[in-house]
Amino acid sequence: MKKRYKPYYDRRKKCWRVDFPDRDSEEGDLLYVASEFARTGLYFPYNDSQTKDREYSGHAHSFEGVLHALLDDPEGFTTEGFEECYSAQEQKMLAEVQNKLLHKEEKE
Repeated sequence: MKKRYKPYYDRRKKCWRVDFPDRDSEEGDLLYVASEFARTGLYFPYNDSQTKDREYSGHAHSFEGVLHALLDDPEGFTTEGFEECYSAQEQKMLAEVQNKLLHKEEKE
């Protein structure tokens, strides 16, 4: 198979891939493959009930991962202190989702 030194979708394996001249190829979802290709990745820090007041915050490598953390712990979730890591649109969405979750739980 021809080596491709940029991310591509492998229809046969049904996943994204990238080949490297100096190391093994990587495959997986697009976010992972693009991170390996760029040799950097996304990092979204936050705190929740388990990481509050600890030396290291919780984190995710996708905004979807942040939403998952929020859904798991709406009472303890916060991005306070990490606002510069989130766009205004992301901050607004997190606030609205958290607000709806907390108000729904109050009614139950």
